Amino acid sequence: MLRELLKEPGILVAPHAFDCNTAACIEHVGFKAMFMCTAGIRNTEFGFPYGLITATEAINSLRNMMNSIHVPLIFDAEDGFGGAISAYRTAQDLIRLGIAGIFLNDQKHPYKGPGLAIQQVVSRDEYLGKIGAVLEARDKEDKDVVVVARIEAGSTLGDDEVVARAKACLKLGVDVILPQARLVTSKYGLRTKKEIQLLYKAIGAPEVMIWGMAGQGAAADFSAKDWENIGAKIWAPGPMNSALMKLALELLQTLHDEGTIKGYRPDGGPSREFLHQMEGLDFWEGLEKKYVP
Repeated sequence: MLRELLKEPGILVAPHAFDCNTAACIEHVGFKAMFMCTAGIRNTEFGFPYGLITATEAINSLRNMMNSIHVPLIFDAEDGFGGAISAYRTAQDLIRLGIAGIFLNDQKHPYKGPGLAIQQVVSRDEYLGKIGAVLEARDKEDKDVVVVARIEAGSTLGDDEVVARAKACLKLGVDVILPQARLVTSKYGLRTKKEIQLLYKAIGAPEVMIWGMAGQGAAADFSAKDWENIGAKIWAPGPMNSALMKLALELLQTLHDEGTIKGYRPDGGPSREFLHQMEGLDFWEGLEKKYVP
């Protein structure tokens, strides 16, 4: 399904989900694919600032989400949760679970997201070894799974190294390249819009499928159309955690200060019937009526 979507004209937007509710909402409003970033579950389920969860913990969270959706899901496997052999097993487990796509980045373990300091990356050869292991697992388990190489070497090694790693990954058989944004604390500074466009072109866009990077600096307010014009084929806006946490803090502050649940059931908010629909109540009740005496 994901490969067919990527053949369609225009850019594919795959919003970020981190639990069954956000996944169901993404599907309900009409998006054709979604992305699960481990940062989302690290924050919401474990309270960790960076890659301290295990592959088993991530996969267990993913399994619950997969049971609540009917559209392709791309999973962020971070650095593969270890070396090349661990990356192979992680990919194998994920593919058997039914994912449509898988990320693998070139950071050193434990993975630290782009918002934390300068990104430390493994050598090109080590990264290509891990990518090769993931591709072998993919080819044995399900050749339709889309493999994304997320390259973060630009922060410390520059965009020439990003292009070199991207071309080597494509030669191995990677489907999509994600050249991640550089940071304010990076040796090279934030990329401008023009730099991003030139980088995508150097990698081979539009013939090569490029994933629009997380919005930072010049890209912070990019729309899907902006990414498409620059040469991206697929884009996943960052996690909604901050926006949802802001709402939760406002509701809880009112409860703390006033002792009321004002805002808990906002005008125009989802009805109880809608929530039941999202949870598949009709199906489960039908099953119960059919089989329970």
